[in-house]
Amino acid sequence: MMDDKFASKFEIDILNKLLNKNFPYNLAVILKKIGGLDYRKKVFISGECIGVLEFDLIDLDWKFHPYASYYLIEEPKIKIKPTKRRLKGKKVPIDLIENSEELKGINENEYVGVEVGNYVGVAVNKEGKLKIKDLTLKREIKFEKIEDYLKKNKERIEKLERKSLSIIKRYYEKCKDKNWAINASFSGGKDSSVSTLLANKVISDLEVIFIDTGLEFKDTINFVKRFAKKYDLNLIVLKGKNFWEHLEKEGIPTKDYRWCNSVCKLEPLKEYLKRYKRVYTIDGSRRYESFTRGKLSYERKSGFIENQINIFPILDWKGTDVWSWIYLNDVIYNELYDKGFERIGCYMCPSALNAEFLRVKELYPELFNKWVDILKRFGYDEDEILRGFWRWKKLPPKMKELKKMLKNY
Repeated sequence: MMDDKFASKFEIDILNKLLNKNFPYNLAVILKKIGGLDYRKKVFISGECIGVLEFDLIDLDWKFHPYASYYLIEEPKIKIKPTKRRLKGKKVPIDLIENSEELKGINENEYVGVEVGNYVGVAVNKEGKLKIKDLTLKREIKFEKIEDYLKKNKERIEKLERKSLSIIKRYYEKCKDKNWAINASFSGGKDSSVSTLLANKVISDLEVIFIDTGLEFKDTINFVKRFAKKYDLNLIVLKGKNFWEHLEKEGIPTKDYRWCNSVCKLEPLKEYLKRYKRVYTIDGSRRYESFTRGKLSYERKSGFIENQINIFPILDWKGTDVWSWIYLNDVIYNELYDKGFERIGCYMCPSALNAEFLRVKELYPELFNKWVDILKRFGYDEDEILRGFWRWKKLPPKMKELKKMLKNY
């Protein structure tokens, strides 16, 4: 149930820097989320996985791990004589390497491209010897532009849209018959933008609710206003309760103790929705976003607000589907996506990736420093802050392992 997306301008820039390439922003580079400590995604060009892009929590830097297919677009450095021996997973004898002098410039554990007959592949330097990790048959990779991807997938996206609209219509008719309220939840992110605009096609004067937690980026606040104006939305802005007052009592919010979500979002929403006997809320959650959301059905009763039922019209959409619909319909989107954020919300959200938190440091140092000062006051040191240990009350095994590794670093 891993999600995918088009590489953002920021991610294209990272790939270009790491690979010394000049990929244009309109190239259809698709990233698929895989498990890891932080940001970790497979990189696809025209259906070929060329490697893995990840944010390294030890070095606090971006890394690219090439697959064999990467050397279909990059000239392999090492030439190996054709042989009938099985090379995959093996160390290559020095007498089979045509240009063995190139080995001198390859560091320990460094990846390098190899060419052998009709194959190219990726190897790693292990104690001065090349170990072949994988090989693939030589073939041409065509660089597909996003516009070509959209043309190819337009019919499928339109089918997804029709299904989502039918879900919204079904609940709208149900609410009309029973005299129940129906509204839309809007966060300023891409998913809620799409679900809100789809709902707005079906429901006239749809009430669209945005909750200002007081911890949003100014970019998001500005975008929400611009979005509401452009699409003539009936926008209701609710103010979250004071986060800073509750902080002293509750402590640092974490992935496993997100008291902030109740205080800053759910409580003001609960108060506002008291005016309705029952309300259905159109929500942009998708099953591909996480394992927990993978269990969602199209309707779910709120566990916090007794009279609210959430409905998920774009539940079956992948990230590339959401972006395809946005591009096909020329919909405006939050510019934070182009700046290296994939979660739109509070600037110090513990559920965001650590790579995103460090992006806050680069782009919004005053917000970052304010939060760092608070974390230090609560007893976190520099390493714990920069590597995101503060984001858990009880560290999961993978983060405990990272802590051990840092001691030996």
